[in-house]
Amino acid sequence: MPTKREKVDFAARGRALAVLARMRNRGESLSEAARHEHTTLRSVRKHAGKQLERGASGRYSATRSDAARRDLNVLTYDGYAAVAVRSSKQAQLASQHLIAVGRFLRTGDAEWLKPFIGKRVGGVELITDPDRLQILADADLIKLDALYRNSPGRGRKK
Repeated sequence: MPTKREKVDFAARGRALAVLARMRNRGESLSEAARHEHTTLRSVRKHAGKQLERGASGRYSATRSDAARRDLNVLTYDGYAAVAVRSSKQAQLASQHLIAVGRFLRTGDAEWLKPFIGKRVGGVELITDPDRLQILADADLIKLDALYRNSPGRGRKK
């Protein structure tokens, strides 16, 4: 059973990973990204310091990718599967898949799913069957904000 301290560390680590994602995807500075993710520079350096590079000017930048372990929920044919990946690129692929699933469910356009045919994350194949996705959505089994296993999501569905 995790202690209170471990739960706090999971939350802080999650925010640090979110800061790295903002720095990589949006080009934000470390301080700007940390402010948006409601965390401190010290906390980010503590939990994700190996993924930060300090330039000659003293500014931090995020490395292009990292090998930090991430515990993810990956949407498969039978619902969510728990996987552990050691690559930011794999985590990004899982995230992009969930975004595409959400767009498919909103629009009904299966074109959003085509880039993920045959793709795997953590050894698990991503679901691209529109009929099966609709069945899972109708059964209320798809939560688009539940990518990370340590995070229960924000309660939104679809």
